[in-house]
Amino acid sequence: MKIIDLTVPLHDGLQSFPTHPKVTIIDHVTHAFSAPRYIPPCKGYASKLVIISDHGGTHLDAPFHFFEDGKTIDEVPLETTFGEAVLIDVSARDPQQAVTAVMLEERLAATNTEVKPGDIVLIRAWAGEWNGPGFHHAAALDISAAKWLSAHDIKSVGADLSNIDTLSDMGRPAHLELLGKKIGIMENLANLDKLSKTRFFFMGIPLKIRGLSGSPIRAIAVEEW
Repeated sequence: MKIIDLTVPLHDGLQSFPTHPKVTIIDHVTHAFSAPRYIPPCKGYASKLVIISDHGGTHLDAPFHFFEDGKTIDEVPLETTFGEAVLIDVSARDPQQAVTAVMLEERLAATNTEVKPGDIVLIRAWAGEWNGPGFHHAAALDISAAKWLSAHDIKSVGADLSNIDTLSDMGRPAHLELLGKKIGIMENLANLDKLSKTRFFFMGIPLKIRGLSGSPIRAIAVEEW
């Protein structure tokens, strides 16, 4: 089996979007503190307290993120981020140029890949290091790309950027188009350059916490069983 981890590692102090809180991880109980309560060979246990945004790191947006009456993360069907997936790599473009429907179609044609109804689409839009210089200023999907994806009746779309919309566009057209059609949005994917195939099996299951507008996920691609 060949599995590729597409998840950004979470750590204390990580900030994956400029306006989101940093991840905070602190000791709750340490081995040394709890050891006196136990009998050898047990040397105690450790436990940590984790404080994280529901959009921290690699995560899935729920419709509630932009729609007051939309489903929260615990209501999003599990199959949204579980199933066959395709990779569309547009990272060779100028990162200041938004990803368009034409770009997606050209890359699919170049790799002889087809997007089928019910697919999960992963878009590699960033050629540099995740969270590196210029990362948050890279242009993401324009409305033509978002409408192209929704017209193909996909289950979800993921990108290796921190925002599926271009950061400067406060109308958030891609979010509204996709979440409005109940299409899941995954942001901050990593390691898309390590994929060797354009079609594979994907899973990125969110935490089942009531009322959240999103959730961190452990995103993985399975290229070989």
